[in-house]
Amino acid sequence: MQALLLLICLALSAALLPVSVQALELTARDNGRSVSISPSETLSVTLEGNPTTGYLWELAALDGGILAMEPAPGFVPDSSLMGAGGKFTFRFTPRQPGTTAVRLIYHRPWENGVQPLKTFELTVSVSAAEPRVNKAVYRSLSGEILRASFDLDCHQVTVILPNGRSVTLPSASSASGARYSDGTETFWEHQGVGRYFKGETVLFEGVLLPAGDD
Repeated sequence: MQALLLLICLALSAALLPVSVQALELTARDNGRSVSISPSETLSVTLEGNPTTGYLWELAALDGGILAMEPAPGFVPDSSLMGAGGKFTFRFTPRQPGTTAVRLIYHRPWENGVQPLKTFELTVSVSAAEPRVNKAVYRSLSGEILRASFDLDCHQVTVILPNGRSVTLPSASSASGARYSDGTETFWEHQGVGRYFKGETVLFEGVLLPAGDD
């Protein structure tokens, strides 16, 4: 039973961790699209080509202040046969909110004044970052409630104590769990248990409640 309770607490505590980065993956059929990505997403474009013919996919247009591209596209051949074609993959990472055109051309770089054999174009909008805030509620044995809002970008927590007082504390070093402190008052969360201290005095201790149980 104790092992089950520990697993539940660990699962609830995991909800306070940042969300992993997601990727928007596009191919040739997305040519001409307008897409929107968040600051936490990456963008990849995979296009077929054959460098043994002298043709390469290269970047022709991009606002580097909005999107950053990896220094060079990756290439994976379709087979080990000599002269085999394959796939070029371009990867982009958001830098700041805004909109940019992305233009890729398939050409022989040494042929000046020759139109590209193929082109690929996108309009990419990077949205403004939304505050990443996870909320949690803790209940003591006596039924008192403490509410905590974890700001994952500012690395701080805002705690509303049972008496209604609100306190914002910065992240502090901790050997285990998540600890926030201004040197006088401290909130410490560890394995689904939240504790609030003033100095060495514990003002609150309670367990993390499942979402919707507050």
